[in-house]
Amino acid sequence: MNYRNLFILIFLGILISGCKQVRKAADVIIQPTAREVYERNFSKNDSLLLRWKNAFESAKHDSIQITLPYSESGVFSIENFNVYSYNIQLKEGERIVIEVEKQPDSAFVFVDLFQAKSDSLKIFKHLKSSDDKKSTLSLEIETSGFYKVIVQPQMQLQIPFVLKIYTEPLYEFPVSGAGNKNIQSFWADPRDAGSRSHEGVDIFADRGTPVVAVTDGIVSSTGERGLGGKQVWLKDGIFGKTIYYAHLDSIAVSEGKKVKIGDTLGFVGNTGNAKTTPPHLHFGIYKSKGAVNPLSFIKKTEIQTSEMPSSVIKAVTLKNRSEIRKGPASVYKEFGSLKKNDTIIVLGKNQKWFHIQTSDSLKGYVNETVIKPLPSN
Repeated sequence: MNYRNLFILIFLGILISGCKQVRKAADVIIQPTAREVYERNFSKNDSLLLRWKNAFESAKHDSIQITLPYSESGVFSIENFNVYSYNIQLKEGERIVIEVEKQPDSAFVFVDLFQAKSDSLKIFKHLKSSDDKKSTLSLEIETSGFYKVIVQPQMQLQIPFVLKIYTEPLYEFPVSGAGNKNIQSFWADPRDAGSRSHEGVDIFADRGTPVVAVTDGIVSSTGERGLGGKQVWLKDGIFGKTIYYAHLDSIAVSEGKKVKIGDTLGFVGNTGNAKTTPPHLHFGIYKSKGAVNPLSFIKKTEIQTSEMPSSVIKAVTLKNRSEIRKGPASVYKEFGSLKKNDTIIVLGKNQKWFHIQTSDSLKGYVNETVIKPLPSN
């Protein structure tokens, strides 16, 4: 090799290295999504990439509906460019969690969350994408409404998976040892012969049961006054929400005290205007604009367990007019049907319902009794 060629190779190496450093520096500012970083591995005109991106865009218009918690198992298929899209309803005070379990763990599966801009569910705003090399996503919900989850595996991937979508409350439960069943009076229940409505929830428990901090914060006020009797006000951050504990039998903290999650603030009682009722905690949450329904902030939730993981990729229908529904239950709206011996793509399975895609790309759910799995090639 002559010196000229050696010089050119060295120059190209420096140039390439420099480009990589520039891109890394730019990424710190731009913060591209894992999906965008993945797409860099392909030419913009790559036919597979274009099909993959078009499948993602089409999934934004899917009308599948599910309720949480939800789980689905199946096989990501090389030939089908599977994309999984779900419309869900979420409430302020919840944290949505989306997890994709797969082997090998190194495989890329991209998760995106969108928020509906209107009740029409036709326009969605992108909120968050899963991080690089992670197939999980979580986000605290600030506005109640409709959302869309889209899950898409990398190209040319054929592996089994289990998808779980569920919610968690942002706060711990405020009464020690109690749970959802102890909540027996809810937001907006009428009070004083209907002259006012309930601005919180009532959690019933034995007198003297510890009432605890649902989050780290500072006790902004304590005392005995008005309808709430003995009460504690807890501030969640300098500009955060104010949490109200009322009808306490006794108070265990003083104003200005910093507390951690689980610290005892007082004890269940029935002081104030609750003297004629069994001991309970009135629990409320206030923002700058007033009270908000606290139920979703503390309601304990579950994760739906998967049955035997499904390995079905294709199936054939067993009868005429097999109903396709928008969700995995007979209560969901029917919006299509299949003829006998129609071949369908199977995306996954939830309980007794197969998540399917027809030959004309319609996605929905059919009951397991109306299809027969076909053997894998």
